[in-house]
Amino acid sequence: MTKKGWIAAGVTVAVLAGAAVGAVWWGKAKNGDQKAKTAEVRTAAVERTSLTSGLELRGTLAFGEPKELAGAQGIVTKLPEAGSILKVGEPILEVEGSPVFLLQGEIPLWRDLSAGMSGIDVDTLRQALVALGFSAGDTAAATPYDAALAGAIDALYAAGGYPAPSTRPDAVGLREAANQELAAAREAAAAARQGLAAARRGPSGQEKTAAAEAVAAADRALAKARRCSEADRAEQYGTGGECDVEAAKGNLNSAQAALADLNQATDTSAEQAALTSAEAALATAQTKADQAALSAVGPKDILIVATAEMRVDQVLAKIGQSAEGPVVSYTDTTVFANVDLTDAQRKILVTGSPVEVSLPDGTVLEGQVGEVTASRQDPDTWETIPARARIDMEDQATLTEAGLSGVTIAMIQDQAADALVVPVTALLALSEGGYAVELKGGGLVGVEIGLIQDTRAQITPTTGDLEEGDLVVIA
Repeated sequence: MTKKGWIAAGVTVAVLAGAAVGAVWWGKAKNGDQKAKTAEVRTAAVERTSLTSGLELRGTLAFGEPKELAGAQGIVTKLPEAGSILKVGEPILEVEGSPVFLLQGEIPLWRDLSAGMSGIDVDTLRQALVALGFSAGDTAAATPYDAALAGAIDALYAAGGYPAPSTRPDAVGLREAANQELAAAREAAAAARQGLAAARRGPSGQEKTAAAEAVAAADRALAKARRCSEADRAEQYGTGGECDVEAAKGNLNSAQAALADLNQATDTSAEQAALTSAEAALATAQTKADQAALSAVGPKDILIVATAEMRVDQVLAKIGQSAEGPVVSYTDTTVFANVDLTDAQRKILVTGSPVEVSLPDGTVLEGQVGEVTASRQDPDTWETIPARARIDMEDQATLTEAGLSGVTIAMIQDQAADALVVPVTALLALSEGGYAVELKGGGLVGVEIGLIQDTRAQITPTTGDLEEGDLVVIA
């Protein structure tokens, strides 16, 4: 669209000035001032053209209000450059040689995540990786941190040219400790299984046969003792020999008890309890070892932001210093124009209205009115922040090349096509009201004033004829 003339605050003054001059001139004509009649007459031709009026405002290109992005514990070893564009899936900085990646989501990581954990932060991490094209497993809510998610994290690091988090020294130390605990638990479980197996086997057949033979021998000895004569008993009295019946009975009872113990069912409850405890400890050790084998991440490794890409506005951290606190300030990457408004101008602007934005090199871009905000008071400084409009434009490539420069924003308010137009100084204010123009050679034609653009006015004849090319007197 070719840039037209735009009405400004001074136009109203010009119209009033023209009207005043016309009024004075007309008053002199009514009084028959012959000197004015004989003065040199200046004229202008009536035109048939189009007029456009609107607002012309000054604004500046901007990226929006910057936001700060906080880091994590550790010493900064690499930082981005101010003005650089960072996309999710890329590292924003390095802390002690390890990358800190950007991912997109609504919930930031606030804890270290590892296998078996679940929660909204785990869900957000998985969904962010899936959105980047990584195979991170089931994205349903409450799905625990699993091998699929850990694998996607390893793939993210590999895509950035970094080793997986599971290869870091601290992770290796945890994995070795977990594996040692697992080995000890396996040995304890194996010993418990052997003990239970031995208890379940009980005495061998040979042991039972020997015990039965011992009972038979003791029974025979008791019978023999009972057959002894009085003489034999007298001879062996007090010696505990083979004629001692009581001793033989005691031997028989002992042998029978031993056989009964061997034949009784073996109680393995103690051994079973020991095995159960050992197997529970083994399962716990195995889970720890499995978790230690997978990559684990936390706020020190991944920063989650709401936008898919960001522009680094300022670098706030320094290499060699702590990464705690703000490390960069950033904006979105969309360029738009900010325009301060008066309250009257704010009431005129309507969201979605088309505008033209003129760059310093003369390039004119199409745009539209975005958000319009009223004036307000800053709660911290108590200063008045003026009303403001955001102007959105699609041609971001041209805007990026232009840089953050000043621009002119023009908005059409009214248009008049194929209209009769005269200079505003040709308008005469009539004493009885209304306006007229004077034709060269004499004669007045009453007119109705329409759209005014700069120093020209649209007119519609109300009395008499007026055509394109007719000459009218101007002051």
